[in-house]
Amino acid sequence: MTINPMARRRARCSETRAQMSDYLDGDLSPDAVRRLERHTSWCPNCARMLINLRRTVGGLEALREIDPSEGALS
Repeated sequence: MTINPMARRRARCSETRAQMSDYLDGDLSPDAVRRLERHTSWCPNCARMLINLRRTVGGLEALREIDPSEGALS
């Protein structure tokens, strides 16, 4: 039985996207890191998603630094 190449690619993309948060948190095994980085090196959609997730996480982390008592919420 031959696996459809597009189905295999979609499966790899799904696996990669499911691991992106763990990747950014440093919670993946070295092998999983290599697979994710290899995939995002040639898949522009997953690479773009990882960039956007990294930016989102960075923005959310920056919000922790805002002190609401300084009038940020008024």
